[in-house]
Amino acid sequence: MGAVLCLALPLTGCSDDAAKPAAPSQSRASTIAPSPADPQATETKAVLSAYSSYWQEQVTAYKTGSVNGTRLKKYAAGAAVARVESDLASMKAKDVTTNGRPSHDVRVTALATSKQVPSATLSDCLDISAWKWTYRKSGAAVPSPKTQLTQYQTIVKAEKWGNQWMILSATPQATKCTHG
Repeated sequence: MGAVLCLALPLTGCSDDAAKPAAPSQSRASTIAPSPADPQATETKAVLSAYSSYWQEQVTAYKTGSVNGTRLKKYAAGAAVARVESDLASMKAKDVTTNGRPSHDVRVTALATSKQVPSATLSDCLDISAWKWTYRKSGAAVPSPKTQLTQYQTIVKAEKWGNQWMILSATPQATKCTHG
């Protein structure tokens, strides 16, 4: 897969696998107002908050070209961090940066709080239409494939480590959103 194509599909990890886009920071998160009597609602709010923070830090890293100065690793680990670091290395090699920010509409689809390590699965409808990729020196837009989805579904896995929810993976799907 060509490097420009890879960069045109944000957060693909720039692998040789089929490129699947991913991205975001502004949230229209679907949440339930927590009450002291509803621990599930409290955990739902907490995992959604961690996910939103993960994207805020990711957007900063993509704009600056580095995870240095971000709190990405406070909210993410494993494949989620590796994907960002891989994308940053590819972006640096091509002198590409981002402007604007993606948006997303995320929902918790599974929440298991009674396990030894609580876990959650989220479904996110990412919208990258306002997130622009440009060449740093010239400011010219990085070309996007005509068939690129600007809204697509991402499946997210998270675990609660101590008191903090951690995003472990965010796997873009090559499908349009089913919600959002």
